[in-house]
Amino acid sequence: MTTQRPDTDTTATAAGAGGPTGATFLVVDDDAMVRKVVARGLAALDPAEVLEVADGQAAQDVLLQKQVDVVVTDVLMPNMSGLELMKWAQQHCPGPLWIVLSGLETFDAAVDALQLGAFDYLAKPPEVQRVRVAVRNAMDQIELVRERRRLYQELESSNAQLAEKVDQLEQVRCTLEEQAAVIQSDLDRAEIIQRALLPQKPPEPGGWCVETLYRSGSSVGGDFYDVIPLDPDHMGLVIADAAGHGVAAAMLSVLFKLRLNLCDQHGQLLMPGRVLANLNRRLLDTLSAPGTFITAVYVLLNRQTGEARIASAGHPPCIWSRPSGHSRLLERTGPALGLAADASYEESAVQLAVGDRLLLYTDGVLGVGESLSSDDLASTLCSGIARTEVLRALYCAATRDTGGERDDITMILLERGEGASHFDDTPEPEERQAPPTAAARPLLQQGISGDCAFIEIAGTATWSCSQAFLDAARNLLERHARLIIDLGNCEYMDSTCLGTLHEMVTASPEAIALQRLPVNIRQNFEELSMDAVLSRLRADSDPLPRNMVPVQQSDVDAARQGARVLSAHEALASLSQENREMFQGVVESLRGDLDSSE
Repeated sequence: MTTQRPDTDTTATAAGAGGPTGATFLVVDDDAMVRKVVARGLAALDPAEVLEVADGQAAQDVLLQKQVDVVVTDVLMPNMSGLELMKWAQQHCPGPLWIVLSGLETFDAAVDALQLGAFDYLAKPPEVQRVRVAVRNAMDQIELVRERRRLYQELESSNAQLAEKVDQLEQVRCTLEEQAAVIQSDLDRAEIIQRALLPQKPPEPGGWCVETLYRSGSSVGGDFYDVIPLDPDHMGLVIADAAGHGVAAAMLSVLFKLRLNLCDQHGQLLMPGRVLANLNRRLLDTLSAPGTFITAVYVLLNRQTGEARIASAGHPPCIWSRPSGHSRLLERTGPALGLAADASYEESAVQLAVGDRLLLYTDGVLGVGESLSSDDLASTLCSGIARTEVLRALYCAATRDTGGERDDITMILLERGEGASHFDDTPEPEERQAPPTAAARPLLQQGISGDCAFIEIAGTATWSCSQAFLDAARNLLERHARLIIDLGNCEYMDSTCLGTLHEMVTASPEAIALQRLPVNIRQNFEELSMDAVLSRLRADSDPLPRNMVPVQQSDVDAARQGARVLSAHEALASLSQENREMFQGVVESLRGDLDSSE
């Protein structure tokens, strides 16, 4: 075919004044204006040729006749689509790099093109500058591959030139670092886009409260959640975790959202088992790569009756807790999505009463090597921690010992009761750069300096350490005249630890002092009217002894632990009328449990 005739569908654009680089570009789009915009962007790169064709069949003729370096193609075109053209080229001319043009309505096709090996994706209508950058990056990639191959050949042929080749490799390394910076910039933008897929505003379901926490392990992650008001009586809660990490997992989570349908074609609500079964089939039709699967839970809540119907696809068990302190694990009802074509998903149903809580979470909450267990999560739910503090406490516990990379962490807490809901999708600055020493510091440490004893509390102090804290303090006060409690590295204290501290101070007011009190914990003392504890705060501070050792936390039986939680909350309830109202339900339920166990 003739490539220089402007009155045909295939034309050549002149090279820039600086002379051709030898690169040949092919633009495939049925929109002449789009071809013109793309060709204009490419002309500034000093190509040998920029060829334009209007459909995939014409592109086949060009690719069979010419050596093309980069193809910029639309997805939807007459005669032959961009995807069909790419599949054909894989067999007949696999050399070029491919850049895909796609509008929002063809986003799924763009994902398919990337899975077929496309180098990049540009949204339509394309911008000249972005076209130029994308193609330049593609040419850089081609040149890097050629350069690496050439360098390896020269290294093998002449050891005498090794120093020079190392220098050239260093230049390549610098280029790769520059490209890595570009990729990181793209990942940062992808993070913004992915967060936009999450729910932006908490619902206001009368008589119900929803708390969420979302933290990706890197710029983008594979976790996803949603809280969806469906009709005046029903609300849906969804949580999912895509296999893997980073971009691949993030694309799977996006695909999950696109394929998720909670109603049938007539607008009728689907039951959770049906939702997961339909989603499993859709994902299997789309996914072909091995090892790609998603775990998920869908909860359909009847806000009027309190019934929650739950289906779980290979996901960690949901946790149902009651004000009495009892909890139950709701295990998975079928395999992960995308693994088995004939998978079915049973449903479990629970009746949520006032004060009941339902926790959904991804496996990142369990930490590295399952440093936390589902039983630990259940214990925290039943410990009396306020609803607004539970997820933060679990997050601190899950990330305390993660020195390197960690998994994505997502949690949804549903509670039946009045109050405001909150979505927490943005990490605080201290979470982004947590000091490595804080992660390794034991929760409780003790030491001696002269006749003064010290106890340091670091990290998140919950009910599980309160008995060990009290025992250590009593043992130290039996042998020493003074005890200083250092809170400089304490991030959080739950109500059991706060009540235990109040009991200790009121039992030995002249012997105990506090130092280095964080602002947030001081606020807790003030809000709970813990005046006796505040009166023992020192204006200055002593350095911790060099012989500090971890406090041994021996096993405590359930009855003694329950008595400790009850005693701490009774102490707080006695301080003010507001405290009595706040902790009355906890105190009564704990008393009932202890009486029934005797």
